[in-house]
Amino acid sequence: MTKVLSFGDRIAPGRYEVLSRFDRAVNLAGPGLVGLVTPAVSGGPINIVMEGADLTRVEVLVVRREDILLDGVPFPKSPLYDSSLPAGRPDPSRLKELLLRKAHPKSLAFLLDFKRGAAFSSGFEKALAQRLRGAAEALRRGELETGAREARGAGFGLTPSGDDLLAGYLWGLHLRQRACGGDLSLDIARVYAAGKGANPLSSAFLDCAREGRFFQPLKELLAQTSEDRLDAVLAAGETSGADVCVGVLLALEKEASLWS
Repeated sequence: MTKVLSFGDRIAPGRYEVLSRFDRAVNLAGPGLVGLVTPAVSGGPINIVMEGADLTRVEVLVVRREDILLDGVPFPKSPLYDSSLPAGRPDPSRLKELLLRKAHPKSLAFLLDFKRGAAFSSGFEKALAQRLRGAAEALRRGELETGAREARGAGFGLTPSGDDLLAGYLWGLHLRQRACGGDLSLDIARVYAAGKGANPLSSAFLDCAREGRFFQPLKELLAQTSEDRLDAVLAAGETSGADVCVGVLLALEKEASLWS
Protein backbone atom coordinates (compact mmCIF):
# COMPACT_ATOMS: atom_id res chain seq x y z
CA MET A 1 0.00 0.00 0.00
CA THR A 2 1.30 3.44 -0.95
CA LYS A 3 0.80 6.20 1.59
CA VAL A 4 2.19 9.55 2.77
CA LEU A 5 4.11 9.31 6.05
CA SER A 6 5.19 12.96 6.24
CA PHE A 7 4.45 16.11 4.21
CA GLY A 8 6.87 19.03 4.35
CA ASP A 9 5.52 22.25 5.82
CA ARG A 10 7.35 24.50 3.29
CA ILE A 11 6.07 22.89 0.08
CA ALA A 12 4.35 25.40 -2.20
CA PRO A 13 1.28 24.54 -4.30
CA GLY A 14 1.89 23.95 -7.99
CA ARG A 15 3.04 21.46 -10.59
CA TYR A 16 6.40 19.71 -10.19
CA GLU A 17 8.33 17.54 -12.67
CA VAL A 18 11.32 15.28 -12.19
CA LEU A 19 14.68 17.01 -11.89
CA SER A 20 16.80 14.08 -10.67
CA ARG A 21 16.21 10.52 -9.55
CA PHE A 22 18.07 8.32 -7.05
CA ASP A 23 17.46 5.07 -5.19
CA ARG A 24 15.89 6.73 -2.16
CA ALA A 25 14.70 10.06 -3.54
CA VAL A 26 13.22 11.82 -6.54
CA ASN A 27 13.75 15.58 -6.72
CA LEU A 28 10.99 17.47 -8.50
CA ALA A 29 11.16 21.11 -9.63
CA GLY A 30 8.25 23.51 -9.85
CA PRO A 31 7.48 26.64 -7.83
CA GLY A 32 10.29 25.37 -5.60
CA LEU A 33 11.92 22.01 -5.05
CA VAL A 34 10.28 18.91 -3.56
CA GLY A 35 12.03 15.72 -2.49
CA LEU A 36 9.85 12.63 -2.80
CA VAL A 37 11.72 10.26 -0.50
CA THR A 38 11.60 6.84 1.11
CA PRO A 39 11.18 6.45 4.90
CA ALA A 40 14.95 5.86 5.20
CA VAL A 41 15.56 9.52 4.22
CA SER A 42 12.94 10.89 6.67
CA GLY A 43 11.07 14.16 6.91
CA GLY A 44 11.99 17.72 6.05
CA PRO A 45 10.49 21.08 5.13
CA ILE A 46 10.42 20.21 1.42
CA ASN A 47 10.22 16.40 1.70
CA ILE A 48 7.27 14.12 1.07
CA VAL A 49 8.01 10.80 2.74
CA MET A 50 6.12 7.99 1.04
CA GLU A 51 5.89 4.34 1.85
CA GLY A 52 5.41 1.87 -1.00
CA ALA A 53 5.96 4.34 -3.85
CA ASP A 54 7.86 3.16 -6.93
CA LEU A 55 10.29 6.04 -7.34
CA THR A 56 11.48 4.72 -10.71
CA ARG A 57 8.09 5.52 -12.23
CA VAL A 58 7.23 8.89 -10.69
CA GLU A 59 6.94 11.70 -13.26
CA VAL A 60 4.59 14.49 -12.14
CA LEU A 61 3.51 15.84 -8.76
CA VAL A 62 0.72 18.37 -8.39
CA VAL A 63 0.34 20.01 -4.99
CA ARG A 64 -3.16 21.37 -4.48
CA ARG A 65 -4.72 23.22 -1.55
CA GLU A 66 -6.47 20.13 -0.19
CA ASP A 67 -4.27 17.24 -1.40
CA ILE A 68 -1.56 16.13 -3.84
CA LEU A 69 -1.72 14.22 -7.10
CA LEU A 70 1.16 11.86 -7.80
CA ASP A 71 0.92 10.92 -11.47
CA GLY A 72 -2.81 11.60 -11.16
CA VAL A 73 -3.39 9.56 -7.99
CA PRO A 74 -4.61 11.63 -4.99
CA PHE A 75 -2.96 11.49 -1.56
CA PRO A 76 -3.53 13.56 1.59
CA LYS A 77 -1.12 16.33 2.62
CA SER A 78 -0.70 14.80 6.05
CA PRO A 79 0.70 14.15 8.54
CA LEU A 80 2.37 17.55 8.34
CA TYR A 81 6.07 17.70 9.26
CA ASP A 82 7.11 20.44 11.71
CA SER A 83 10.43 21.90 10.52
CA SER A 84 10.70 24.61 13.19
CA LEU A 85 13.73 25.08 15.45
CA PRO A 86 14.47 22.08 17.67
CA ALA A 87 13.70 22.41 21.36
CA GLY A 88 16.44 22.88 23.94
CA ARG A 89 20.00 24.16 23.65
CA PRO A 90 22.62 22.73 21.28
CA ASP A 91 25.61 20.83 22.68
CA PRO A 92 28.47 21.92 20.38
CA SER A 93 31.22 20.32 22.49
CA ARG A 94 29.65 16.88 22.20
CA LEU A 95 28.85 17.37 18.52
CA LYS A 96 32.43 18.40 17.74
CA GLU A 97 33.84 15.44 19.65
CA LEU A 98 31.66 12.94 17.81
CA LEU A 99 32.11 14.60 14.43
CA LEU A 100 35.90 14.58 14.59
CA ARG A 101 35.76 10.89 15.41
CA LYS A 102 33.22 9.81 12.79
CA ALA A 103 33.27 12.23 9.84
CA HIS A 104 34.49 11.10 6.41
CA PRO A 105 38.24 11.81 5.93
CA LYS A 106 37.49 14.17 3.02
CA SER A 107 34.72 16.05 4.77
CA LEU A 108 35.19 19.61 6.00
CA ALA A 109 35.89 18.39 9.53
CA PHE A 110 39.50 19.49 8.89
CA LEU A 111 38.23 23.06 9.41
CA LEU A 112 37.79 22.11 13.07
CA ASP A 113 41.07 20.16 13.31
CA PHE A 114 43.65 20.98 10.65
CA LYS A 115 45.47 17.64 11.18
CA ARG A 116 42.62 16.03 9.23
CA GLY A 117 43.61 18.01 6.15
CA ALA A 118 46.23 15.38 5.27
CA ALA A 119 43.48 13.39 3.53
CA PHE A 120 43.46 16.01 0.75
CA SER A 121 46.43 14.75 -1.27
CA SER A 122 46.10 15.75 -4.92
CA GLY A 123 46.88 19.22 -6.18
CA PHE A 124 43.20 19.92 -6.84
CA GLU A 125 42.17 18.69 -3.41
CA LYS A 126 44.81 20.78 -1.68
CA ALA A 127 43.69 23.88 -3.57
CA LEU A 128 40.08 23.15 -2.64
CA ALA A 129 41.01 22.66 1.01
CA GLN A 130 42.90 25.95 0.99
CA ARG A 131 39.93 27.77 -0.53
CA LEU A 132 37.52 26.37 2.04
CA ARG A 133 39.94 27.07 4.87
CA GLY A 134 40.01 30.69 3.69
CA ALA A 135 36.22 30.78 3.56
CA ALA A 136 35.95 29.46 7.12
CA GLU A 137 38.50 31.97 8.42
CA ALA A 138 36.59 34.83 6.77
CA LEU A 139 33.38 33.68 8.45
CA ARG A 140 35.20 33.48 11.77
CA ARG A 141 36.42 37.08 11.34
CA GLY A 142 32.90 38.27 10.56
CA GLU A 143 33.65 38.86 6.88
CA LEU A 144 30.44 37.09 5.99
CA GLU A 145 30.09 38.01 2.33
CA THR A 146 33.71 37.10 1.61
CA GLY A 147 33.39 33.76 3.38
CA ALA A 148 30.10 32.92 1.69
CA ARG A 149 31.39 33.79 -1.78
CA GLU A 150 34.52 31.69 -1.28
CA ALA A 151 32.51 28.69 -0.06
CA ARG A 152 29.75 28.93 -2.68
CA GLY A 153 29.89 26.05 -5.15
CA ALA A 154 33.24 24.76 -3.87
CA GLY A 155 33.71 21.02 -3.68
CA PHE A 156 32.40 17.72 -4.96
CA GLY A 157 29.01 16.09 -5.05
CA LEU A 158 25.39 16.84 -5.83
CA THR A 159 25.52 19.63 -3.28
CA PRO A 160 29.14 20.83 -3.11
CA SER A 161 30.84 20.88 0.28
CA GLY A 162 30.98 24.67 0.41
CA ASP A 163 27.22 24.93 -0.12
CA ASP A 164 26.58 22.38 2.64
CA LEU A 165 28.87 24.39 4.92
CA LEU A 166 26.85 27.56 4.27
CA ALA A 167 23.53 25.85 4.89
CA GLY A 168 24.88 24.54 8.19
CA TYR A 169 26.20 28.00 9.07
CA LEU A 170 22.75 29.52 8.51
CA TRP A 171 21.07 26.84 10.61
CA GLY A 172 23.70 27.48 13.28
CA LEU A 173 22.94 31.21 13.30
CA HIS A 174 19.28 30.44 13.95
CA LEU A 175 20.26 28.17 16.83
CA ARG A 176 22.61 30.79 18.26
CA GLN A 177 19.97 33.49 18.00
CA ARG A 178 17.44 31.52 20.00
CA ALA A 179 19.87 30.10 22.55
CA CYS A 180 21.73 33.35 23.26
CA GLY A 181 19.30 36.09 22.30
CA GLY A 182 19.92 39.03 20.03
CA ASP A 183 18.95 39.55 16.41
CA LEU A 184 21.07 37.80 13.80
CA SER A 185 18.67 38.39 10.91
CA LEU A 186 21.11 40.74 9.17
CA ASP A 187 23.93 38.17 9.40
CA ILE A 188 21.60 35.50 8.03
CA ALA A 189 20.61 37.75 5.13
CA ARG A 190 24.26 38.59 4.34
CA VAL A 191 25.38 34.97 4.21
CA TYR A 192 22.36 33.91 2.18
CA ALA A 193 22.69 36.69 -0.41
CA ALA A 194 26.40 36.05 -1.00
CA GLY A 195 26.15 32.26 -0.80
CA LYS A 196 23.23 31.38 -3.04
CA GLY A 197 24.23 30.09 -6.46
CA ALA A 198 22.70 28.30 -9.43
CA ASN A 199 22.66 24.73 -8.06
CA PRO A 200 18.94 23.97 -7.56
CA LEU A 201 19.44 21.49 -4.70
CA SER A 202 21.88 23.72 -2.85
CA SER A 203 19.55 26.69 -3.36
CA ALA A 204 16.62 24.77 -1.91
CA PHE A 205 18.63 23.79 1.18
CA LEU A 206 19.88 27.38 1.61
CA ASP A 207 16.29 28.64 1.37
CA CYS A 208 15.28 26.27 4.17
CA ALA A 209 18.33 27.24 6.23
CA ARG A 210 17.68 30.97 5.79
CA GLU A 211 14.16 30.45 7.13
CA GLY A 212 15.36 28.33 10.07
CA ARG A 213 13.57 25.24 8.78
CA PHE A 214 15.28 21.97 9.68
CA PHE A 215 15.35 18.49 8.15
CA GLN A 216 14.43 15.73 10.59
CA PRO A 217 17.85 14.07 11.15
CA LEU A 218 19.55 17.42 11.84
CA LYS A 219 16.68 18.65 14.01
CA GLU A 220 16.84 15.51 16.13
CA LEU A 221 20.63 15.70 16.43
CA LEU A 222 20.57 19.31 17.58
CA ALA A 223 17.75 18.64 20.03
CA GLN A 224 19.77 15.83 21.66
CA THR A 225 23.30 15.13 20.49
CA SER A 226 24.10 11.42 20.36
CA GLU A 227 26.16 9.06 18.24
CA ASP A 228 23.11 7.39 16.70
CA ARG A 229 21.61 10.74 15.72
CA LEU A 230 24.86 11.92 14.23
CA ASP A 231 25.05 8.69 12.21
CA ALA A 232 21.64 9.54 10.72
CA VAL A 233 22.92 12.96 9.61
CA LEU A 234 26.19 11.54 8.26
CA ALA A 235 24.18 9.13 6.09
CA ALA A 236 23.21 12.09 3.88
CA GLY A 237 25.67 11.79 0.99
CA GLU A 238 29.35 10.95 1.27
CA THR A 239 30.30 14.15 3.11
CA SER A 240 27.20 16.38 3.03
CA GLY A 241 25.95 15.58 6.52
CA ALA A 242 29.36 16.15 8.06
CA ASP A 243 29.87 19.39 6.13
CA VAL A 244 26.53 20.74 7.37
CA CYS A 245 27.56 19.94 10.95
CA VAL A 246 30.85 21.79 10.47
CA GLY A 247 28.89 24.84 9.33
CA VAL A 248 26.66 24.65 12.40
CA LEU A 249 29.71 24.50 14.67
CA LEU A 250 31.40 27.45 12.94
CA ALA A 251 28.30 29.54 13.65
CA LEU A 252 28.34 28.54 17.33
CA GLU A 253 32.09 28.86 17.94
CA LYS A 254 32.13 32.29 19.56
CA GLU A 255 29.29 31.62 22.00
CA ALA A 256 31.24 30.44 25.03
CA SER A 257 28.04 29.89 27.02
CA LEU A 258 27.10 27.01 24.69
CA TRP A 259 30.36 25.09 25.13
CA SER A 260 30.60 22.83 28.14
